[in-house]
Amino acid sequence: MRTALVRRAVLTASAASLALLATACTSSGEAGPKADAKASAKPSPSASPTPEAKALTAAELEKATLADGDVPKVKIEKAGADDVAKAAEVSSDKPECQPIALVGSLAPVGKPVTTTERVGATEPTDPTNLLSMTITAVQLQSYDGKGAEEALASLKTAGQACAGGFVVTAKGEKTTIKSLVPATDAAGDDSVAWTVTMVQDGETMNSRLVVLRKGNNLASIQQVKFEGKAQTPQDFIDAQLKKLG
Repeated sequence: MRTALVRRAVLTASAASLALLATACTSSGEAGPKADAKASAKPSPSASPTPEAKALTAAELEKATLADGDVPKVKIEKAGADDVAKAAEVSSDKPECQPIALVGSLAPVGKPVTTTERVGATEPTDPTNLLSMTITAVQLQSYDGKGAEEALASLKTAGQACAGGFVVTAKGEKTTIKSLVPATDAAGDDSVAWTVTMVQDGETMNSRLVVLRKGNNLASIQQVKFEGKAQTPQDFIDAQLKKLG
């Protein structure tokens, strides 16, 4: 996830945080979000999309996209034009890492027909510390035929080849991925996940990146925590699978 996107999400949430701080000065606030639940059990293999499978239309994908209120205690908004990259605007110093560079930059992976992007921000668990909040970016992509399977396969291959790190340039912003460690999160018909450590402009961020397939749709969920270890974004996974049906 690009640092600029994270900064904008923090600024968007800051007004709510100040209101929360004012409330905390006169009364005890509600506790912060509960820790992520355990990752769901490994999904059972399901039938692959048929070659004739058609992508969701823009209107259908919009209905399947997370909206504000779908995830408790999280403000969800549409990602801005500056937050979403085109494939041509993303590059990696290692060609084999390009699929990871794309998904981390909210750029299309493979050849999706329709896409949507959303950004969610929690309230800080400590009202006096904005760094106690969590930022999550979600991209939903729908493909014809076996496009989602092929895109997920390319991500799995890239993850194996790029565990030692690489450098991403997206819309002129350079990010160094220090490590890509496989995680055991499992969801949907098929999925892959990593704990990602990245550095940009001298700032180190830890995130969990989960990419899941449901039929011929692919959802990428990247959650950044500024403090503490990155955990499974289970509330987002559950909410997204519910909307995909």
